[in-house]
Amino acid sequence: MSDIDKLIDDLAADHKPVKKMPHPLLRVLPWFFVASTYIAAVVFYLGIRPDIAMKLEDIYFLMDIGLMFFIALSAAICSAWTCVPDMRGHKWMIGVPFTMVFIFGLWTTILAISQGMEMPNLAWDHCYEDGMFMAVLPATLLIFLTQKGATTRPYLTAVMNVLSISALGYIGLRFTCIMDSIEHAFLMHILPFVIFGTLLGFFARRVYNW
Repeated sequence: MSDIDKLIDDLAADHKPVKKMPHPLLRVLPWFFVASTYIAAVVFYLGIRPDIAMKLEDIYFLMDIGLMFFIALSAAICSAWTCVPDMRGHKWMIGVPFTMVFIFGLWTTILAISQGMEMPNLAWDHCYEDGMFMAVLPATLLIFLTQKGATTRPYLTAVMNVLSISALGYIGLRFTCIMDSIEHAFLMHILPFVIFGTLLGFFARRVYNW
């Protein structure tokens, strides 16, 4: 036995076999299904907005929901890949959710300009409570799932998780809240998740440490 072989044996002497981590898609798609089902259940529990039949024929509403759905799905998939060191060489996929966020931002900006956006006074709104209710289980499960990986990009992982959870929560709120104004959507449907994401970012290295 050579010195190198002996060194390898010594280094691996105390190591135990570990189960190979499943493919990222096999890890995140069940979560996405559970999270979507949970939010749908919360929407039914809180009550679907009375004008939903009319809104489902509104191209602006469908565009809004569609963009957020693709943000939620693409960010969740990216989150699963960031759990693998170096993302298995799939770093390109990070651009997908960020591109969708840019398109959503551009879309809402155009609507805000066309509608004459006026920011209301900040006040407590039931949408804060409803949004947290929708996000608590998906956020807990996704953070737990992410901790089972070995990310080398904790801050990027935190951003992807927040984007996915925020987008799902936003979709849920659009089905329960009758307020369609851009300013209400920003302050009541998006801002709470932005604050949550900022707080999570401060602890990203502790939360996603391996």
